[in-house]
This record gives sequence, C-alpha cells and structure tokens, in this order.
Amino acid sequence: MVIINKIKFMKIQNTSLFLLFLIFTISCEQLGDSLRLPGEDPKDIIYYELNNDYLAPESREFIEQNFPSQSVNTSYILIGKNTYGFEADLTNDKSLSFDEDGAYKFDRDHPFIKDIYEKGKFGRGKGEGKGDKEDREGGEKDDEDKEKGEGTDKGRGDERCFEFVMPYTVMMPDSSLITLTEDKDREKIKTWYENNPKVEKRPQVQLPVDIMFESEEKEENVTISTLEELKEVVESCREFDKENENCFKINLPYSVEMPDSSIITINNVDDRKKIEDWYENNPKNESRHKLIYPVQLVFESEKEDEEPKIVTVNNSDEMKEIQSECKQGEKKGRGKDKKEWCKKLDVSEIDDCIKEYVNNNYPDDKIVHSRSILTKEDVTIHVVKLQKAGILKFGEDCEFID
Repeated sequence: MVIINKIKFMKIQNTSLFLLFLIFTISCEQLGDSLRLPGEDPKDIIYYELNNDYLAPESREFIEQNFPSQSVNTSYILIGKNTYGFEADLTNDKSLSFDEDGAYKFDRDHPFIKDIYEKGKFGRGKGEGKGDKEDREGGEKDDEDKEKGEGTDKGRGDERCFEFVMPYTVMMPDSSLITLTEDKDREKIKTWYENNPKVEKRPQVQLPVDIMFESEEKEENVTISTLEELKEVVESCREFDKENENCFKINLPYSVEMPDSSIITINNVDDRKKIEDWYENNPKNESRHKLIYPVQLVFESEKEDEEPKIVTVNNSDEMKEIQSECKQGEKKGRGKDKKEWCKKLDVSEIDDCIKEYVNNNYPDDKIVHSRSILTKEDVTIHVVKLQKAGILKFGEDCEFID
C-alpha cells in the first residue's frame, strides 16, 4: 500500500512538474519576444510599421491562401543585429509572425505589442528622420495635434519648405525654454529628449518667429506672428510637396469640389488661382477641396521618340496607388508588379551606392540579400544582410542609418 501511494504521489508530482513546465513554456512564448528573432537580444530589436503592401510577398501569399476572407490590418518589420522578421495583425484579431524569408512561424498574442521595441530611425545624417531636427520645433503635425499646436510623433519623416531664422526659442514639453542661436544648439533639444525618453510631444516654437523660404531665384524671409499663419505655411509646403512628388500631370480640363460644394473647373494653368482665391475668401474653412473623378493622368515618356502615356483614374483609391508608385519612382503600368514589392533581392538587384558602401566599409564581407520596405510614413528603408556583419539599414538615397 505504501508503494502504491508512493507511485501515485510520483505521478501527481510528475504531472505538476509537467504543467509547471507547460505554463513556463507558454509564458516564455508570450513574454520572451527574443524568441521571435532567434539569437537576438530584445534590446537590439527595432521596428518599423509598414505600408501593408510592403509586408514580405511570401507572407502576403501565405495570408491569402490560409485566410482568404481576411486582410492585413497593420504590419511591421522587426529588425535585429543579425536577422529580421515580419508581423501581421489581421482583421479577425489574429496576429502572425514570419521570419526573414517571409515564412510563417507561429501565431502571436493579438495585437502585436510594438511598444516593447524601439521605433527604427529613418536616416538623414546620423540616423535622424527627414526633418527630424526641425519637425520637433513646430513642423507638420497630425490634425488633432494641429489644434493644440504640438506634435506627438518624433520621427515622422516629413519635410518643410522653409527654415526658422535664428535666433529663435522653443518651449519644451516641461515648459522649459531653449534658444537656438546657431546650428549646434539643436543638440540641446536632442539632449532633452534623450533625458526624457518617454516624452512624445514636440516642442513649440515661440511666436513671433521669422522663417526663410529658399528657392532657385532668391531667399525670402517672412515673419510668422500666429499659430494660424504657421499652419497655413505648413499646408502650403504640403501642397508643394504633393505637386512635385507626382510623376504625372492631370490632363486639362478637370474639376474640383470645394468645401462648400461649389465646383471649380480648371481649363488652364491660370485657373488654379481660383482655388487659392476661394481659400483667401474663406479663411476659417480648413477643409480640403476634392478632385472630381474620373480624370486623365499624363505620364511623360522616358524615351524621346515615345508619346506620353494617358491613364484614366476613376476614384481616390486608384489615385493613392499611383501616387505611392510615383514615390517609388514607378509609373502606372510600368513599375514593378505588386508581388515584387519588398521581395528579397539578390546582389545584382541592389543599388550600386549600397554595394559601394559595403565594399568600402566591409571589404572582407559580402551581401547575402536585401529587401526594400516602405513604412507607413511613406519612407523607404533598405534592409541589407551581410554574411558576417549581419543587418545594415539604409535610407532611400543610400544614406547609412545603422
């Protein structure tokens, strides 16, 4: 009887140990995110939120085959020192993890908790986002933040068409003031954020402030006295960027619907002034006018002996897709097939400037492969894997990030 009881006790003890082991394993799976990128220290892992079209094509194909009724809600790339992987939150409250080959690995607790990692840098100089220095001083902001006169995204990657004229002063989120009299004073702002890593709000430039527009013809200084004036200037920069980022022209005539539902038809270039006049006559209206579809877009041929290509666009979704392709240097009908976006590139497909950087700085190493991703902020990042040194990241213009 004693032996039987001892055997029963041992079975219970083994069962308890097994359950304990199972709970420990599950806990590690849920909390040990270093397991998501094998061999990586979680402290070395950064993330970028992706334009969903730039989830690895192998991963998108897996989702299409196994979850045909679902779509990708949000997607990310996790990048460590030696490897990287992809994450996808689906519309059915399921999250999937994929390795650097885009191959499915496991389900993750939904949703993917991006905040446990550091957000990746966007490049420009020593790893700073486009306009990162000055965006923190009063640049383009989300709509809600515009009302407050402050921003929350420290690395959006937005550019402005003007500069603040020194000296000027900014108020930090803790109400302290920093005066910038020369370029090196920007380091004071950077240091403040390094000392306050949990603070996301941008500083506010103190008004009035002089700003400088720089063009090929001349430099022009303007004094900004109110927040509304600053918003107006930022909006004009945004319009300028939109006009210059497109690889097409809208074929005349076309029409736009104004916020009061009136229609303005653009028959020639001079007619665009009618839109400006409308906003000058309605200064309190901040809503955007809308292009009336369908419209025809004209793509100039890269070859002199070819006629321009004309494409009819029927709705705003089609227009957004074409504008996205323009940002990647692709024209509608001529660019890469969607299945090739973010595809794994071999050495022959990688930009020469990146290969030159690797040859100069890692002469004893070689490139294994690369992928070019597009972030949710419309910033291109080139992820390059070396055989020995591991992962390198480059910006759109081949500037080395880290």
